[in-house]
Amino acid sequence: MPKQSPSAQLKSTRQWVHDYAARLLEHGEEVRQSAIRELIAAEHGITASPNLVADEIKKFWAKAGPTLSARLRRPGIPDDVSESFDNIWDVALNAAVAGHEAERFQLQQQVDLALASAVTARANEEAAIDRFFGQTREIEGLRSDKASLIEQLQAKDAERKNLTSRLKETSDNAAAQQAVQLRLQGLIDRLQDQLTDLRTSSQRELTALAESHQNELVKTQDFLMRETARVRDEERTKTEKLSKELERERNEKDQLRQLRSKASDETSQLRGRLEATDRSLEKLEQQNTQLSEQIDKLQTALFESVRTQVARDQKKQTALTPPINT
Repeated sequence: MPKQSPSAQLKSTRQWVHDYAARLLEHGEEVRQSAIRELIAAEHGITASPNLVADEIKKFWAKAGPTLSARLRRPGIPDDVSESFDNIWDVALNAAVAGHEAERFQLQQQVDLALASAVTARANEEAAIDRFFGQTREIEGLRSDKASLIEQLQAKDAERKNLTSRLKETSDNAAAQQAVQLRLQGLIDRLQDQLTDLRTSSQRELTALAESHQNELVKTQDFLMRETARVRDEERTKTEKLSKELERERNEKDQLRQLRSKASDETSQLRGRLEATDRSLEKLEQQNTQLSEQIDKLQTALFESVRTQVARDQKKQTALTPPINT
């Protein structure tokens, strides 16, 4: 904060005394030296001189006294008009608050439903992923079984080759070993047939199982893609709808603020008109009888103007407030 010269600071302090005295008077409080000094110290960090504050309070009363006397002598706004205006304003404000509360509740319900749908979709997706990994582990187990069967086939083939080698070694023996050779040949043929059948059936089962799991995998992937796209589209639609609803609610709040500001401006204008009427009353006291008739006419016109303006504001409020869906 830039440092002020003593004369500028003294001038500011005098002005502050007048400003704070007017503020206290406007709030219906007593204009006291101690209260004004406390306000100056709290808001500006300056300790004002008691003598200076007392002198400026006297100047303030000298300036504001005639105005306050004239204000006390002027007629006030009729109580019926003030009460009617307050009642109409309370009804409009309560209706707007109730409408916004109902819309906020509906939007909250929609958000809760959207979150519940997202959680359900997430759970379904995780369950599908678990099934996919389970099928993958099952396929790995089948591959392991296939490798084990291949090892068994290789062992059987090695055994067959061993038997064939032994058969060749025993083929040089005498006719006494012919029966043994025939039995061995029959055993080899049976083993060969069993090995061939086992190899064929195992290959066929493995092929069918692989195709089945491949089809299930493709179906699972398609289902996950479709479900993910559907949930994403639903969430995008709900999010856009909620954004539009929130934007509309903000616009309605801005319109309510504008209406309130307009009502304050019109009240200020009415106060200005009443002050002008008070000045006219002071100048025309000798024409009291005629002025009384003019005041009655002016009050009647003012009442009609306020009632017309309130009715117009109520119509605008009704048009701006959206209907509440039950």
